[in-house]
Amino acid sequence: MNKDILIIDGYNVIFSWIDLQSLANESLEHARLQLRDILLNYGKYKGYFIILVYDGQYAHTMPKEEYITDDFIEVYTSPGLTADSYIEKKVFDEKGQYKHIYVVTSDGAEQTQILGSGGLRIPARELWRMVQLSKEEERNHYKNDHTRDAIQIKRNELGSLLDTSISEKLEKIRRGLK
Repeated sequence: MNKDILIIDGYNVIFSWIDLQSLANESLEHARLQLRDILLNYGKYKGYFIILVYDGQYAHTMPKEEYITDDFIEVYTSPGLTADSYIEKKVFDEKGQYKHIYVVTSDGAEQTQILGSGGLRIPARELWRMVQLSKEEERNHYKNDHTRDAIQIKRNELGSLLDTSISEKLEKIRRGLK
């Protein structure tokens, strides 16, 4: 119960983020994959358990819950079940299992329902801002903490352990000198 969970209304986010919305106009599947990649990285960096939910009727797939990683599930609801209904039930079911339950949606009615169920809401555009901030944090972390100068390669050389006179004799032998 020390981990936070993010339950995300996938289509709500896709059509709220300008880049994903443009991509969805060309290919909804590519927009879903792009969102998955963004959220996988974000969730791993921040330590969230993520459930990404899509209305199955728009995905043209069979209903499924697929574990992408141990901390990331992608859900396609059945045609008769909306993402909102799935999310509401999941918030109720997961209550007490996680430190915080966050629901990402910009749907006003859904936000009200989530708050009433004990979840916390994050508007889709706020998630975009949070993702951008975490990317910046990650860049700074690797830039500041993982520079080439910070890595010291230690060579395990015998020469530094030998007496100077022995080292000089071995060097003469190596060079073919007498």
